[in-house]
Amino acid sequence: MLRMTAALFGAIFAFGTACAQDYPTRPIRFLQGFAPGGNADTISRVLAEEMSKTFKSGMVNEAKVGAGGNIASDAVAKADPDGYSIVLFTTGHVISPALNKSLGFDPVEDFSFVSTVSEFPFFIVVGADSRFKSVADLVKEARERPGTLTVGTAGVGTGQHMSSELFGVSFKSKFVHVPYRGDAGAVTALLSNSVDFIIAPGTAIFGQIEAGKFRALAVSGKNRWPSLQNVPTIAESGAPGFEVLAWTGIATTKGVPKPIVDKLNAEVRRAIAVPAVSDKLKSLGSVPVSSTPAEVTEKVRNQVKLWKEVAEKAGLEKR
Repeated sequence: MLRMTAALFGAIFAFGTACAQDYPTRPIRFLQGFAPGGNADTISRVLAEEMSKTFKSGMVNEAKVGAGGNIASDAVAKADPDGYSIVLFTTGHVISPALNKSLGFDPVEDFSFVSTVSEFPFFIVVGADSRFKSVADLVKEARERPGTLTVGTAGVGTGQHMSSELFGVSFKSKFVHVPYRGDAGAVTALLSNSVDFIIAPGTAIFGQIEAGKFRALAVSGKNRWPSLQNVPTIAESGAPGFEVLAWTGIATTKGVPKPIVDKLNAEVRRAIAVPAVSDKLKSLGSVPVSSTPAEVTEKVRNQVKLWKEVAEKAGLEKR
């Protein structure tokens, strides 16, 4: 029996290795779940362009927008386990279990995780002419007029959304959450003064800050952002210990042969290390961070647990 089992595993491994040697023989679908122009869309396009230099059959960028990135994740969870469908997932992937009674997929068990890609802070941002000059101004009015100030984010269940909830909990203030379909929608809303402030990554707001249309009040990371040294951290602004770093990663479908997952991992790590790619990610407000499949899998498990705890503290009910 043991010999038969060993032989079976050996045959499976040999088959996977053979598949990996030829892989890919056709274009790889590279999905992401947010609107064009946002953080996930930009990062996925930068990566796909570089990875296509090795994967000569090409990579096809595909947006399946909505549900905080879950539509894209669901599509990959249900794809054939052949490695031809991958997804750039965001913090929303690990937040989803905290906010949803049912997802239609398991955010841990239904995927083969490939690598992390980047991590980045969020910024508390207002319009250039906003009456709010600091986090203290924002919190003061929120406490004086509970439930009246609006905060725009990239959508329900995104890292931006949960950061806004943690921001409110940390300052004992209540804000009205206004979700959009991606960072681009939140940026447009702030440009038209449809919301009081937004929480967004540098990708989405650096250009508007440089153009003099937005001002950043604070950054969610432990340290000030290198190019915005005059902008304090949220911790410095009155919430000691506050730190949120969102992140992105790549996953494929559960059951994809390990040699193919390893080949994808090697290519992602190579692409991220290319100076042109890493410099582009940095210019977008991200820090390039790759990992092994085992490391990113463990990170996903830990983050699912973390955001469930945040949701409970914020009093958020599952939908």
